[in-house]
Amino acid sequence: MNYYYGMVWLLGLFVWQSPLYSQSVNLDNFQSIQALNVQNCAVVQVNASWNYNNRVEIEKLADLCYVAEIDLNNKTVGAVIQKEWKIKVVPTIIILKEGKEVMRYEPGISMRFDEREVFDKIKKVIK
Repeated sequence: MNYYYGMVWLLGLFVWQSPLYSQSVNLDNFQSIQALNVQNCAVVQVNASWNYNNRVEIEKLADLCYVAEIDLNNKTVGAVIQKEWKIKVVPTIIILKEGKEVMRYEPGISMRFDEREVFDKIKKVIK
């Protein structure tokens, strides 16, 4: 019986750590990025894989609007997105309405956000 509970606990741990657990979409090609233009509302987090620990869990906003993430380390889209969207620091959170940027959040030198504060501001902009 303890073996069974141990296996269930281990499986739960793997699912909890899995990137598939999140509801945000990883934008890793230009077609998926262009699809943002047809979304009524989108929250996009631009980050780098080396800074993953400082990301905001934007998937918590999935019930309000479309949420997605872009990794600047992606060799296909990273450099182009950084230049086109003028990304200066990671993570950067951009709110789009009908494909147009309406708000941008950039952290200070710590590269961290106060998640609750950011969520409150995003919810005000979305509504």
